[in-house]
Amino acid sequence: MSLAIANQSDVFKFALVLYDYLMQKGQTKEAHDLSLLVDSCYSNDGYALKAHLQAFIQIQEKVQALPFAYQHALEEAITYIAQELKVGKAKEVPKGCGAVADTGECRENTATAQEFQEFQEIELKLKVPNPQLGEMILQDPLIKELSRDFQLRVREYETTYYDTPSHLLINHQVCYRIRNFAGMYIAAIKGFGSSRKGLSIRSEWNRQLPENAPTLEPFLDLAIGRELESLIKDEELLPIFCTRFKRSTLDLIGQDGSRIELALDIGEIVAGSRRESICELELELKSGQVEDVVRLGEALSEAYRLTPEERSKYQRGLMLAGLMSSEI
Repeated sequence: MSLAIANQSDVFKFALVLYDYLMQKGQTKEAHDLSLLVDSCYSNDGYALKAHLQAFIQIQEKVQALPFAYQHALEEAITYIAQELKVGKAKEVPKGCGAVADTGECRENTATAQEFQEFQEIELKLKVPNPQLGEMILQDPLIKELSRDFQLRVREYETTYYDTPSHLLINHQVCYRIRNFAGMYIAAIKGFGSSRKGLSIRSEWNRQLPENAPTLEPFLDLAIGRELESLIKDEELLPIFCTRFKRSTLDLIGQDGSRIELALDIGEIVAGSRRESICELELELKSGQVEDVVRLGEALSEAYRLTPEERSKYQRGLMLAGLMSSEI
């Protein structure tokens, strides 16, 4: 594909192409840093641009052997974003963004209401009857067309969900989890949010941890982190169940430039001796219009007779563990 940077859509496309290139060349640390930082601020185009600017600057500083075309596109992207954000220098780190090595996320020290608006996860979840059908969907002509510039990524995830002995988080409709992939530990705080016909909107914040141990410390720059610390006080965060699944991911670009991540998850939820299979398709909006996600979901549902999955993995895990008798 062309690496010319002429608009915001080109910036987002180039980030995905650059990620694929770094992974192919074995520079997985740089690729993961890029992915973590960029993915953290997708719900608002302004913050997405700030995150891309910081990510591109870090790549420019850390990766010295990029091909000329990639290096030129990187410089164009930095210049374009800097002009869009009206910052004085392209090499400045955007105000409010912490280093990815420290947090894995674009920080915004703002009021709680603003935090919930800016860090939203918007995705459509669909049940898939069996893994074989899921693999067929990945090869669907429409999906291949929308993902023609990008490669399929396959990762193995193990995620542990935590709560206090008195279930303070469940009672306040908050989820805390740690996801382990490729030797990296990513903690997340998520709200239960709302779900209608498989389309869910919930708040989410992510932080990279130095070890696989639950802690709120990395979230204390946010109001949600401070509120949870005050709520939990001296109670310990203990594991309540885990999920293990393979995720096959494709980045899609719609005709109007919307960025959508398609993910096929196949695996299981484990709560003590009880198990429940996972076989589902997620369409997550990275930037653009929610309507594009809905239209794509409707097209796939009609073609493959898919039905909406109203429950998150967290809610299904709680029900499996006997901690939730009905959907919240």
